[in-house]
Amino acid sequence: MGGGAGSAGLPRKLANRGTLSVVLVFAFLLSLTSGISSGMHAATERDVLRADGADRLVVSSLPSMTTEGDLNARKLNLIRAVPGVEQVIPDYPSSLRSPKDSSLPKFSLAVHSWGSYVPPPLTGGSVQEPLPPDAIVVPARTQGADFTRFLGREIRLSYTVASSEPQEPPRDEGSDEGSAEEESAAEQQAGDEKAAAGQESDESSKEEGAQEKGPPAGQGPGAQAPEAPSSPPDFSETIELRVAATYDPRWHADGSDTAYVAPRTAAMLAAADSGQTPEQLHGGPGADRLGILVEEGSDVNSVGGRLREMNVGAFPAFEREKNLNRTVELWRYVALFGVLISAGLLGAHEVRRAVHGGRAGRGELGRAASIGLVTGVLATGLGVLAALALRAPMEEFLGLRIQWFTLVPGGARIAISVLAPALAAVAGAAIGSVRSLRTGWTG
Repeated sequence: MGGGAGSAGLPRKLANRGTLSVVLVFAFLLSLTSGISSGMHAATERDVLRADGADRLVVSSLPSMTTEGDLNARKLNLIRAVPGVEQVIPDYPSSLRSPKDSSLPKFSLAVHSWGSYVPPPLTGGSVQEPLPPDAIVVPARTQGADFTRFLGREIRLSYTVASSEPQEPPRDEGSDEGSAEEESAAEQQAGDEKAAAGQESDESSKEEGAQEKGPPAGQGPGAQAPEAPSSPPDFSETIELRVAATYDPRWHADGSDTAYVAPRTAAMLAAADSGQTPEQLHGGPGADRLGILVEEGSDVNSVGGRLREMNVGAFPAFEREKNLNRTVELWRYVALFGVLISAGLLGAHEVRRAVHGGRAGRGELGRAASIGLVTGVLATGLGVLAALALRAPMEEFLGLRIQWFTLVPGGARIAISVLAPALAAVAGAAIGSVRSLRTGWTG
């Protein structure tokens, strides 16, 4: 029997070390997820909720977001009429870059409409609401450009124009008129446009008949019209905008290297980039997304529900951040559950080893508590350090500023991370002691 006991001792030691490792891993994850959750919550509250994020809805034009149809002028008017909607800001994405002959460093900025999403945290200057058409808000520093030097000053920026002046007459008289009947059918509620299209249809049919003879010879405006949509020539124009404010470049919920202009200016840039006029953009494809600010006292969820009944996919602006916080909190509870179970098994193993070695007594509870406490302190310290090390990747992923001290969990969470392994180990040891007494196990 002695040999059997001796041969069983090594596996028990190995099992105890394995259980201790499991406790250490779960306690580390508990501390790490507590720090990440704390930092994400603080960043979301500071940069999203306090910036009217709780009163904002975002509407995407993607059909996958349950939005049907284009976010054009007609749809915007319908949304503005919904009870509880205070303001609707359309977003027209485009881009701006430094001109070739400029003294500015070479950079390229994505452009969005100011107010179509939660405004970024400003580091300099101020924004007059609404943002004037001649103003721009840019990152403080990006791609080697220091925009803080230009606060309050005008800078010249370049944008793309996807059509040239020589192309406009044939497009107006030819191919565009040939599709007038289709446009008027798609916009039946626009009575004036339908009447105008009806008057032009006879003329366009005659011109189309003349153009149909042109393509075989490879000449005439009819031969060039099909090529314009597929590969329109690009030209560069410049625009002067005043740098009204700069924001923290760590904030990139709209993507990195993003500039913000007034919706009117954004529409002009986006229309030029797509070879349209702003009027054609408003009446046709419309905006890429909408930022909706609800009236004071209105419930964001109820307004969003009304819009979704209209087949407009409207969701709270901080929905992504809220879901991420929920996911991290879920893993935190998983880690806490793992700590309690594994630490309880660790305490039971200690009692089992003591009983098997003929050392049974009350000291097992204290030994289990000390092992659990040391494990909790070590794992909590490592978890906090890991959360601090993950600060930059978290900012990159979340798109919000994360201050280092927010990654250190609060007193209650620190206490749970430190004491949970010790308390669970004591509970496991106590249960193991009672079980050994009941079964009369003496080894």
